[in-house]
Amino acid sequence: MHGGGGGSKRREGGDSDNLEKGYVSRLRHCYGTRGGDACRQFVIRPDNRWYLAWKHFILVWAVYSSFFTPMEFGFFRGLPEKIFLLDIAGQFAFLVDILLRFFVGYHEVHSNSVSLVLSHSQIALRYLKSPRFLLDLLGCLPWDYIYKVARHKEFLRYLLWTRLSRALRVTEFFDSLEKDTRVNYLFTRIVKLFVVELYCTHTAACIFYYLATTMPPSHEGYTWIGSLKMGDYAYSDFRHIDLCKRYITSLYFAVVTMATVGYGEIHAVNVREMIFVMIYVSFDMILGAYLLGNMTALIVKGSKTERFRDKMSDIMKYIDKNNLDRQISNQIKDHLRLEYDRSYAGPSVLQDIPTTIRTKISIGLYEHFIEKVSLFRDALQGL
Repeated sequence: MHGGGGGSKRREGGDSDNLEKGYVSRLRHCYGTRGGDACRQFVIRPDNRWYLAWKHFILVWAVYSSFFTPMEFGFFRGLPEKIFLLDIAGQFAFLVDILLRFFVGYHEVHSNSVSLVLSHSQIALRYLKSPRFLLDLLGCLPWDYIYKVARHKEFLRYLLWTRLSRALRVTEFFDSLEKDTRVNYLFTRIVKLFVVELYCTHTAACIFYYLATTMPPSHEGYTWIGSLKMGDYAYSDFRHIDLCKRYITSLYFAVVTMATVGYGEIHAVNVREMIFVMIYVSFDMILGAYLLGNMTALIVKGSKTERFRDKMSDIMKYIDKNNLDRQISNQIKDHLRLEYDRSYAGPSVLQDIPTTIRTKISIGLYEHFIEKVSLFRDALQGL
């Protein structure tokens, strides 16, 4: 009898262990997620290796689009056939990326925790509400083809600038590199600052040339490039000069203006060019302050990112030295990333706020959760 009872207890214990293991397995699968049906829906986790490969692929197109968009605006009124086909291929890739964004989960950062949202409805609603969705959608439209069909309506070409939102992917890439302890931080920051400066001068060069092309051919001499003369070579018929030479000349004008060198051989001629030069030089002063401030921060070495990298490096050395479990090490690194990603310190922000106001803030934040608990339902009515 005792043996049978013991066997029954062991079977019950085994069944209980199996149930517990199954529950823990399902809990781990959905741990840190929001959305009850997240495990049954077709949702892509942001750390999926195939999605990460796609992000690197679309990053290449983002670099190309960010560079070529100002050039298309300034130097082309109707793309050549080969470039047009390449442009269509790029817009198709970004259209696919828009569709994927409706299925990719995201991390939601709270004051003391982070959760992975895998609810399809929440993902789609978040993306639809963001201004990025509209910019992404407008950027995918074939504006060059629309411009030709609409009989060369000039205002349509200004909508090309919506594609510059893709440059955010490049900045996000540099931000991830800065936090990666495997990459030298100083090198990453210098490359990022150099890219910022180069991109600003590239965009200004394209706008300089665009301003020259807005003048009718009979008034080409009243533009900065049409009146330009380098030795015995004149740019009077600049529209038929080689594209590479036109771009280098425009870039030279942008760099000289940004550096305020002022050799005198190249300068604004008409009022529109003068206005843009004034705006550009004013912007350059702000850009110069930004670059100088960042270079000073590199020397001082006290930025938030550097403190994060130092702490992460120490943690990695400790993990390697003690051969910690991979799951534990990932949790430690996730916690450090959470501390870095939080834009404010949570409760510490409200330290100087009176207690009564803090109480009202807490009620406003957590009231809808407390209302679901029957124990506190009557208590809230008296508040």
